[in-house]
Amino acid sequence: MFQLSAARTSRLIPGIAAATCLSVAAIGWMHTPQGRQVLAKLGVGCPVNSIDSHVVLSIQQNAISRERGLTAAPDRPALGLQLDRSTEAEVAEKMGRENVHCDALSRGLHYLRCRGVPAQLLGTNGPPVSELWFSFGPAHTLMAINLYRRNMTETEARQSWKIAVENLRNALGLPTSTSGDTSLTSLLEKPVAVARVNYAYSDYVAIVTASHMPYGGLAVREQYMSANSAQ
Repeated sequence: MFQLSAARTSRLIPGIAAATCLSVAAIGWMHTPQGRQVLAKLGVGCPVNSIDSHVVLSIQQNAISRERGLTAAPDRPALGLQLDRSTEAEVAEKMGRENVHCDALSRGLHYLRCRGVPAQLLGTNGPPVSELWFSFGPAHTLMAINLYRRNMTETEARQSWKIAVENLRNALGLPTSTSGDTSLTSLLEKPVAVARVNYAYSDYVAIVTASHMPYGGLAVREQYMSANSAQ
């Protein structure tokens, strides 16, 4: 069997790691507005646009089931909305009253993608929200919220992270798990790094992720998800 020498292997590892990072960066870039525009000009469509709703729901349920805990959540914070109860029409009306522009999208399931959302409208504060995605199940009730803040300064990233993490801590107590440097010190120093705070219950999952990536700079993502459909 062909084997690489230890010296050659040591030379290859940095290259493999670099290639992996570049691949991750490229995939991420393709999902940015700039990346999607370039792909559209090349005639390359996003396969998610035509995927069956049952496939999307199955994927979502499988992903959430991997995060779920064993006990019910004492509360299910969702930026002032109610998971499994707030309807697509209610969310759209709420955004419309505040003159927030939202696009209704169908990518297997139904989504509202809103931009220019004032943080105060979400019952919080902090830097401007880049994008806010509402996901709705087959009954058109709210399944999940994804909030993105991208390309931030160090001060904005720290502020966004602190607000999101403290809001969850005040409502639910200590997180069920964390990963990475949740002080964000090393995150800000490294070109590629991720920190995460996770709340996992049988009926609810909340995740706050801070990342430093080549294609997106400093970003903070907040996820609030119903886990009822994953049971």
